[in-house]
Amino acid sequence: MNFRELNIFLSVCELGSMSEAARHLYMTQPAISQAISELEGEYNIKLFDRIGKKLVLTHAGEILRDYGKKINLLLNEAENTLRDISDMKMGKLKLGASRTVGTYLLPQLIGEFLKIYKNIELPFYIDNTSEIVKMIHENEIDLGIVEGPIHSDNIEVKYFLDDELYLICSKDHNWAKKKIINKDDLSLENIIIREVGSGTREVFENTMKAHNIEFNIKLELNSTEAIKRAVEANLGVSVISKLAIKEELKSSRLVKVEIDGVKFLRQFIIIYHKDKYLSELCKKFIDFICSNAKT
Repeated sequence: MNFRELNIFLSVCELGSMSEAARHLYMTQPAISQAISELEGEYNIKLFDRIGKKLVLTHAGEILRDYGKKINLLLNEAENTLRDISDMKMGKLKLGASRTVGTYLLPQLIGEFLKIYKNIELPFYIDNTSEIVKMIHENEIDLGIVEGPIHSDNIEVKYFLDDELYLICSKDHNWAKKKIINKDDLSLENIIIREVGSGTREVFENTMKAHNIEFNIKLELNSTEAIKRAVEANLGVSVISKLAIKEELKSSRLVKVEIDGVKFLRQFIIIYHKDKYLSELCKKFIDFICSNAKT
């Protein structure tokens, strides 16, 4: 059975005759009769009895008519849903974000996007950058919003925002009253840093190596909030995105420290698999992020 045969059958049911169905469908009556005969032959059943000059549904015909109506309703619902998705009236986009972006940047952007596109679903998952890349590879999410670098030829990358990691210490640390330190000072200090696999950790290590600075990692934590609390307790110093420490710097609970000749710079990026079809919703969200994200 196919949709053509089903719709011919339903037209005959509705109009009560094969000749009327033929006129309605712009077909010949023999073509209508053949389609009904093929349906009956395929399942070895009779769909109509001819009582006098009138076609009457058999029990099997009544069952097929009821199912056919349900199938057409579902088909119409599917078509309307796809049109709504195409028109951005509904849809779903699965996102993944690294911890910094997912905690301090993405929620506000999602909120603003949903003010414009009210019925869109935007579930998002937060993990470190390497796990978000893995989710992209396994097609568990549609887009990732992370801090680079990305080590995969299968991932497309779109830059949308510059970021800087600030070196921070406790207000009780002996650096707190200094305007600037040198590289040797940093090599002697205990470092509190994110886990391997995080973008923050990679940017920190790459920058330190580029400036030939030795470093001693004292604590490795997978939570930016935990790192901030550890630095506040004067257990060591850290580098954290400026997005994550606005309130602490404003209240002087943490102190930003400059390093002579050293900056920890990076970019926030949108990533997706190179073979991924970008729906209209994907494109709209990417454009929105690029136009509205700010530190």
